[in-house]
Amino acid sequence: MGYLYLLLVAFLFSFSGTCAKIIGPYFSSEYISFFRFVFGVFFLLLLKFITKHHFANDFKAQFKKVGVWLFFGAAGKEISYLAENYGLTHGVSYGNILAQPVQLLFIVFVSVVVFKEKLTKRKALFIIPCVLGTLLVSWNGRALSDYLSGDAALLLLYVVSGIGAACHIIAQKKVADSMDIIDSNLTLFMMAACLAFFPI
Repeated sequence: MGYLYLLLVAFLFSFSGTCAKIIGPYFSSEYISFFRFVFGVFFLLLLKFITKHHFANDFKAQFKKVGVWLFFGAAGKEISYLAENYGLTHGVSYGNILAQPVQLLFIVFVSVVVFKEKLTKRKALFIIPCVLGTLLVSWNGRALSDYLSGDAALLLLYVVSGIGAACHIIAQKKVADSMDIIDSNLTLFMMAACLAFFPI
């Protein structure tokens, strides 16, 4: 089932760039970012309802313990969505090729430099094919000139998007031992939706 869930996530997220490009003429990147969070909150609430999952009795205590990390993750995800959606609405739908590799490399960098986790030669060796594989899949046989001919500022936005998404994952990791994954993501997305509302 785990592999099925991974394939389902990959399948659903593969539409984000195309959908943002399609609705770009009608909504600004700020609106798109806001509603991505709103729909995320809606489906997380739906998941809680279907699974009859209740908030923990000590939810307030959990929030006080990891609230800073939740805000950090929400801010990172908000920056990620704003940068990505702006790039998608003003550039090509496949322009976010850089986001995933940047996300992976930034997570490794923070893990090693900030959290002092050990990076063995074996792990470092396996990071290279992961980054290359992500690039090749995202590249999807298109001409390299398609990417290089675009606006450099938009490419930089995708780098920022990858860093913001990495901050979200780092925050999830920091709160995983203190809060249920559904509750933490629901709280984080609610906070991000509030942050996304202000630029509108």
